[in-house]
Amino acid sequence: MACNFNVKFGFDSKRAIREIQEKQDMANVLSGLLGMSVMLDIFARNGVIGSSYKVVTTDFELLGKSMHSSNPILVRQVENIAYRMATHSSITDQERMFWRCLYNEM
Repeated sequence: MACNFNVKFGFDSKRAIREIQEKQDMANVLSGLLGMSVMLDIFARNGVIGSSYKVVTTDFELLGKSMHSSNPILVRQVENIAYRMATHSSITDQERMFWRCLYNEM
């Protein structure tokens, strides 16, 4: 079920949507930084032999898992925001339906 509603969002809902967007941006930056830091560790000032050794000894499977680990954290944070908004007292019924739907989709 998609959360497709014809909703006019109020101030509080717009603020929550901005908060979700910021958290998504931070999760994307975190994943990129993890990958970049490993690449710097492998290739920065190591020379051919040092870089070859680092490539062989780097656990790329673990790197991939750690890069994806920010996604469950983001899902949980969005779930928390959706719950908070679904129980918020000053939003419209349509907004409440949207936030409940989003919460149930997480």
